[in-house]
Amino acid sequence: MSTAKQSRPKRKAAQAATESMIPEDIGPLLEELLSRMSQDERKDYGGWVELESEPGFFNAMLQELGAKDFKVQELYSLDAEILDFLPKPVHGLVFLFEYEGENEPSDGNRQDCPAHLWFANQTTANACATVALMNIIMNAQGAGLGAQLQDFKNSTVGLPPPYRGHFLDENDFVRSVHNSVARRIDLLAEDLTLDNKYEESLKRRKAQKKSSRSSRKKVNTETNYHYIAYVPVNGQVWELDGFQLKPLCLGPISGSWLETASTAIQERMKRNSEYSSYSLLAICQSPLYALSGELATSLACSHVLHELFSGNTTWIVADPFKTFSEERLAQLNLTPEGIKSLQLPASFVAKMSQPDFGSTEALSLAWDLRMEQDSLEAQYVAELGAVEEAVEMIRGRQRDYTPAIHEWVRALAEKGVLRELLQEANHN
Repeated sequence: MSTAKQSRPKRKAAQAATESMIPEDIGPLLEELLSRMSQDERKDYGGWVELESEPGFFNAMLQELGAKDFKVQELYSLDAEILDFLPKPVHGLVFLFEYEGENEPSDGNRQDCPAHLWFANQTTANACATVALMNIIMNAQGAGLGAQLQDFKNSTVGLPPPYRGHFLDENDFVRSVHNSVARRIDLLAEDLTLDNKYEESLKRRKAQKKSSRSSRKKVNTETNYHYIAYVPVNGQVWELDGFQLKPLCLGPISGSWLETASTAIQERMKRNSEYSSYSLLAICQSPLYALSGELATSLACSHVLHELFSGNTTWIVADPFKTFSEERLAQLNLTPEGIKSLQLPASFVAKMSQPDFGSTEALSLAWDLRMEQDSLEAQYVAELGAVEEAVEMIRGRQRDYTPAIHEWVRALAEKGVLRELLQEANHN
C-alpha cells in the first residue's frame, strides 16, 4: 500500500519574517546597500546610468556642467510652425528612438570626421544621451561651455571620434553630473543589468555555435533606446550617431537647417515599426541672454532721453538707474557701466534725429521704453524661474530617503515593535 507524499504547508510571509528578521549573512550587505551615498562615491563610480528623456533633467545637467548658455526644449512635432517658435539659434536636435540593432541601416555616405566638426563615439553603455548632448554643444557657435567643458574640448579637439568618446567616458566631472540623480541602489541595479546582459550574450554565442539548423532570426523582445544628434556646422547639416564610427553629412544648409534635419528624422521614423515610440529635444540658445541684452539696450535709450530732457519741466519719467538699481540690475546680469557703453540702435537714433522730435515725443517714447523694460524683466524672471525649477527638481530627486527609512525600520525592529506588528498581521 502506497502512501501519498504530503507537501509541507507554506508559511505566511509574516510568520516567516517573525522567525528570522534579517539573515546574518546578508545583514552587512543590506547595511551597505541602504546607506547614504557620498559625492566621492558617486564621482568614483565608473559606469553610466540610463537617463530618461526629460528636458528638465537636461537643463539642470547643463547648468551643473557650466554650459548655461543653452536651453533644452521638448518638441512634439516637426511642423515648420512649431520649429519657428523655438528660441534662436537652435544649436541641435536630439532624437530618441527604439534602436533595432542589426536592423539599423548601414549608410555608405558616411565620411571621415572633418577637422571643423567635433564628434565623439559612444564607448560605454548608457552614455548615449550625454554623448549626443556633447556632440551638439561642442559644435555650438557663440555659446559658452563653462571652464571645465571648454578645457575638455580643447584637449580633445585634435583627436579622432573613438578617442574623444574614450576620454569622455573617463571624464569624472561629466560622468558624475550624468549620474547625479542616481542612488546607490540605482548604481548597483545598473551593474547587475550589465552583468546579466553580458551573461546572456555568452549564452547566445554558445547556442549559435551548437545550433546551425535554422537561419531564421529570433525576435528580440527587449526594447533598447538610443539618442543621436543633428547639428548645423560650417554650412552643412550633420547626423552624429555615437554608435557609428563616422558622421553622416545630410547636405548643405539651404534655408533653415531644421528642414533638412526634420526630413532625415522623418525618414528614420518610417524605417522603424509603426508601434515604435520617439522623443525629440531641441538644444537652443538660452533666452536669458537675449532678454538681458534687449533690456540693456532699452535702458541705454532711456538713459539718453533722461540726460537730454530731464531738465524740462514736463519731464516726469524717473531716471532709469534709480528705477533699476545696481542690485536689481545685477539680478538681471547687467551693470550701469555696461549699459551706458552700449551703442544705441539705429532706429532710436533716427527717431531722435527727426526735426519735430521734442520733449513731448521724447516723453511718449520714454513711457514706451518703460513698458518694454517691465515686459522684458518679467520674461527674464519667468525664464530664470524655469531654470531654477529644473535644477530644484533634480536636487529633489537627489534626496535619497532610503537610508532614513531603513534606520527607522531597524529601530522598530530593535525595540520589538516590528515583530509585534508582523505577528499581529499574521494572526489577522
